[in-house]
Amino acid sequence: MNLSKRDCQRLAQQQVMQDLLECLWSEGFFDAENTALEPPLHWQNCHMKTRDAEGQWPIEQVWTWHPEHPVIRQVWVPARPGIAQALLSIAGASVYAMTHSNQIKTLNAIDMMTLVNESLGDRMPGSPKGVKLFIEALQHTLEQTTWSYRHNISTTDLLARSPGQYFQTMEQWGALRDRPYHPAAKAKIGLNQADYQHYVAEFDQNIYLKWVAIRRDHLLVSEPVDTHNTSPAEYLLNDRERAELDLEFRERGLKDYLAIPILAWQLDQGLPEALQHEATHKHWVPLAFQGLAMKSTSSVRSLAPLTESANYLKLPMSLYSLGSSRYLPAVKMMNGVIAQGLLTEAITRDPVLEHQVFYCDESHWWAFMPPEASLFDDYPRHLSAMVRRYPEALLEDPECRLVPMSALGTLLPDHQDHCFNHWLEHRRLPSTESSVLGLFQEVCDTFLELNLRLFRLGIMPEIHGQNAVLVWRKNRVDGLLLRDHDSLRLFVPWLNQAGLDDPVFRLKKGVANTLYHDTAEDLLFYLLSLGIQVNLRAIIDTLAQRYCIEEKRLWLVLRYSLTRQIDRVAFSAEARDLLHRVCFEQEHWPLKLLVRPMLERAGGPGSMPFGKGWTVNPLKRLGTPPDATVARSVQADIKPENISDPA
Repeated sequence: MNLSKRDCQRLAQQQVMQDLLECLWSEGFFDAENTALEPPLHWQNCHMKTRDAEGQWPIEQVWTWHPEHPVIRQVWVPARPGIAQALLSIAGASVYAMTHSNQIKTLNAIDMMTLVNESLGDRMPGSPKGVKLFIEALQHTLEQTTWSYRHNISTTDLLARSPGQYFQTMEQWGALRDRPYHPAAKAKIGLNQADYQHYVAEFDQNIYLKWVAIRRDHLLVSEPVDTHNTSPAEYLLNDRERAELDLEFRERGLKDYLAIPILAWQLDQGLPEALQHEATHKHWVPLAFQGLAMKSTSSVRSLAPLTESANYLKLPMSLYSLGSSRYLPAVKMMNGVIAQGLLTEAITRDPVLEHQVFYCDESHWWAFMPPEASLFDDYPRHLSAMVRRYPEALLEDPECRLVPMSALGTLLPDHQDHCFNHWLEHRRLPSTESSVLGLFQEVCDTFLELNLRLFRLGIMPEIHGQNAVLVWRKNRVDGLLLRDHDSLRLFVPWLNQAGLDDPVFRLKKGVANTLYHDTAEDLLFYLLSLGIQVNLRAIIDTLAQRYCIEEKRLWLVLRYSLTRQIDRVAFSAEARDLLHRVCFEQEHWPLKLLVRPMLERAGGPGSMPFGKGWTVNPLKRLGTPPDATVARSVQADIKPENISDPA
């Protein structure tokens, strides 16, 4: 990797500032503030005087803010109208502030968030603790993103690799960006630089696991698991390693215990604080056995085998990321098994789903659960394990490749490689705009159709780019693989109409949840937000940058695909009317909030903080009749004969 440390720092600052500004604008932090859009004269004067940035930008307007602040009197942010958001900052262009004494300051993301907090005062959302934790997360994100931009991801001869090796490279690629548009996504608070470069996927390190033994009467296991005869070792270790583990159990008299793997960091850093009392009383004991090395995936808690095995592993890690601790509670795994059962039954209701939707088997798990603890207590959640089993038919098919969609929405910072480069070369297609638009339509068609078919049944999976995995088979996007089933969202009336029953998730009474929804429109929120505003939009932004395509043309492809898939899926007239109204006619779409919920949560246990707001409807912003000719032009570029394989 050829980027200097300075270049990495610059790119990290640029990315975090972009994401932060977009969140602050879209989440309404400045709704009551003195702001305006104006010509860039003042910004250009600042830029000429400071000369602190390189490059040229087509800046036609700047967003200005007059904060109520004792030092800063005005802020200028180069901005442009967006499609997914009303206003977007211009990547790489400096943000300037003028003090009351006419001094120019160049603001970074930390400066900007600190200024917002100090200026809004009592109007600032959340709490002082929440703001402090969020600024700390921004600092970690800047530092750790800088480290990540000196990655070890190799993309040479991608499609010549085995399905498992290809999949792992795609996981590393998607991990680099993590959650698009989340300004603090890369923060893994609790890891120093050595730990970070060891445990995150883009550094391609072997992670050697430790093992602990847990008293069997302090274990909660999934139904398919026989606690007396089955352990993670049966799925993860070879014969020699299992024999070595069994020998230690016999020598130490641990016949009433069962072994589960654990990350070395978790054993050294997480458990002493969380479960020291239980260790003292030998409810769990560390083992000398250290068999098994794995690699990290796009989720820091999930590990991939070094072999071609279909058995992957998910473990808790008591660090702070995405606004919460990344442990692995038994109740989440229970709900995952319940959701998997519903998915198994649901896809039989639709022949397209039955042939094109795949899912990981997440029904094999083990969790520390002392007799006095409950499913909703915090402290047992730091010691558990789940074997996530991928469909062997996909990993063993030489014509199949698995592609986390997050990899399609990520450019490597040191070169301009993209998954589409390899697809185009493999299909012997020219690297032209029409070819790229054609591949993007394949992605949209498959992703949108399959999710709309699930939506028709009252189901919406977790479909951000990290958990939605495309099945690329025989040179085509041919299916969708789902994982992390514990976040399956439901609208029960449509489930019942399809002959499916409420699976009855285990939920804490009196606590709001995001699994059940009162209306179909509420369920549609996840397709619009996670599916389009985050997942597909990240792909659009990446393709626009990599292939110099006007982003509007990519959005038109998405809109065309969504229109076509809504019409081809057998929705009722009422459901189809709902989809057309919400997707194409309303001025606003729902927005998944990111910053406000983190400020309000202010740390603590639980899933990623959740909040809902409103933003512009990107498909409405494309225009309707005036864009009909543009839409026809785009479709002419990507007609099937332009993107099919050569004879």
